[in-house]
Amino acid sequence: MEVITFESKAYQDLVQKIENIADYVTKNKLDATPKTEVWLNSNEVADLLKISIRTLQRLRNDNMISYTMLRGRCLYKLSDIEKSLQERIIPTDQRTLDKLRKQHVVGSIFNYQDK
Repeated sequence: MEVITFESKAYQDLVQKIENIADYVTKNKLDATPKTEVWLNSNEVADLLKISIRTLQRLRNDNMISYTMLRGRCLYKLSDIEKSLQERIIPTDQRTLDKLRKQHVVGSIFNYQDK
């Protein structure tokens, strides 16, 4: 085993640089995570928007909200719902939009990191 000696100042500088690199990587890891699309079913969207299933159907029929049919079930992209809310296509208040982001967007980032 080989012993390497450092001056105290050189060692402290090295430790500080390593910590700066670790902070940079940690910060950019959250920004660089792949955006996985979150899909919601009709009940989840209706609960989130505080509307009835029938009102959600009306929004679909009037082409105010985009959806995909899969095996007879309507699925909605979370990003499309958020876009509709931001453009005020679907009437809502700011708290609903904040709740949407908190529950699904932030949650999906942490779920991705756990995998």
